[in-house]
Amino acid sequence: MPTATTRPGPRVGTGWRVTVVLAATIVIWGLMVWLSTAVWGNEVGPARRISSALFVIALTVPMIVVVRRFLDRRPWSTLRLQTGPSLWRSLLVGVGSFVIPSAIGLGVASAAGWVRITTDLSPAALVGAVAFTVVTVLLLEAIPEELIFRGYVYRTLSASIAPVRAVLIQAVLFALLGTTLWVATTGWGVIVERGSLFLVMGVVLGVQRLVSDSVWTPIGFHLGFQVVAQSLLTNPAVQTSSAMVVTVAGIVPGFVFSVAVTRLFIHRKANWILPEPDASL
Repeated sequence: MPTATTRPGPRVGTGWRVTVVLAATIVIWGLMVWLSTAVWGNEVGPARRISSALFVIALTVPMIVVVRRFLDRRPWSTLRLQTGPSLWRSLLVGVGSFVIPSAIGLGVASAAGWVRITTDLSPAALVGAVAFTVVTVLLLEAIPEELIFRGYVYRTLSASIAPVRAVLIQAVLFALLGTTLWVATTGWGVIVERGSLFLVMGVVLGVQRLVSDSVWTPIGFHLGFQVVAQSLLTNPAVQTSSAMVVTVAGIVPGFVFSVAVTRLFIHRKANWILPEPDASL
C-alpha cells in the first residue's frame, strides 16, 4: 500500500502516455476540420475560424486535464502554467521575444525602402482585426498546441531524460503531427515547407520553455509569430510590396533572436542535462 511518502506512479509508461495525447490531438483536429467543412464548406471567414477555435480549446484542455489526472497521477501545477502576475510576465516576455526582433527588422527594411506595407483599413478597423486575430490565435493555435507539446509532451519526457533531448523529441513530434495534418488537408505539395517550419518552430518553442520554465513564454512567442505572420502575409486588407522581404526581415529575426531576448528578461540557470522527475500527488 502506498504511504504518505510513497505515492503511486503513472498508470502506464512515458511512451504510452505521449502516444495517447498525440492520438487524441489528431482526433480533435481531425474532427475540427471535418465539422468546419461540413458546416461551412469552402467558405473561409471569421465565423468558421472562431467556431473552430472554440471547438479545439474546449476539447484540448479537458483532454490534458484527464490524462494528467488519471494516467499521469501528477499535479497540473508541474506543467508550469503559472497563474497571477507570473503568467502575464512570462506571456509578455514570450510575445516580446518575437515582436521586438520582428519590429526592428521590419523597421530597418522599411527605412531602407526594401518593403512598403499599406492597408485600406481605418485605425479602428485595424485594431479590431488585430484583436480578432489575437483571440483566435490564442484559442485555436497558441494555447492548445503549447499545452500539448511544450506543456504535456515536454514535461512528460523531461521527467526521465535530459531536457535538451526532450526539446528535440517534442520538436520532431510537433513537426510530424503538424505536417501530417497539413498534408491530409492540402496535399503533398506542402510537406517540405511545413515540415521544416514546424521543426524549427518546435525547437525554438521548446528552448523557450526550457530557459523560462513556463509554458506561457512559448505561448507568447507563438501568439506573436502568428499574429504578425497572419496580419502581414495572409490578410487581404494589408498589402506588402514584397512578401519575401517581410518574411526575411519580419519573421526570421523573431526566430533567430527570440531566445536571446527572453534571456534578457528572465534570469535563471536553465537545466539542459539532468532529468527533472515529476512531483507526485
